[in-house]
Amino acid sequence: MGNPFETLGLPARFDLDEADLHKRFIRLSSDHHPDRYTDALDQADAAERSAVVNEAYRALRDPESRANALLAVMGGPAIGDDKELPEGFLLEVMEVRERMDEVLAEGDHAAVDELTRWVEAERGARLKAVGELFIKAGGQGGETRAAALRDIRRELNALRYFERMAERLRA
Repeated sequence: MGNPFETLGLPARFDLDEADLHKRFIRLSSDHHPDRYTDALDQADAAERSAVVNEAYRALRDPESRANALLAVMGGPAIGDDKELPEGFLLEVMEVRERMDEVLAEGDHAAVDELTRWVEAERGARLKAVGELFIKAGGQGGETRAAALRDIRRELNALRYFERMAERLRA
């Protein structure tokens, strides 16, 4: 995939205006809809452009995938390139998962709701930290910027654990 920010004509930043994102998506989807064309080649080109617009919108609509896209645009490490996590994070996750296994096995709905709220709060805190790190990285150069981009990758790696926990709690 190319640069989803460029595809949708948006600035490459984490804190996008959701309404503007959606408005641009609708406009571009309409502009590139294959039904607007009668020629088969034009329809095929429009379908291809429409697919690119849809992919860009999917990438930017979700904050986690938007962060990954922005990290790529800024030259930061990709998901597969750096699997490092914040210090002490795995121990904390193991304890939470143990608690999660217990409450799910017991069918304790109140405890499941409590864990769900905690996971969502942690997810929100990680996304906030990612946003702040993007601001820090954008105003820096050299090693300071590279360190901030690595910190973003670490936070995004941790965020994936919270996503999986939330999925399990919803199931």
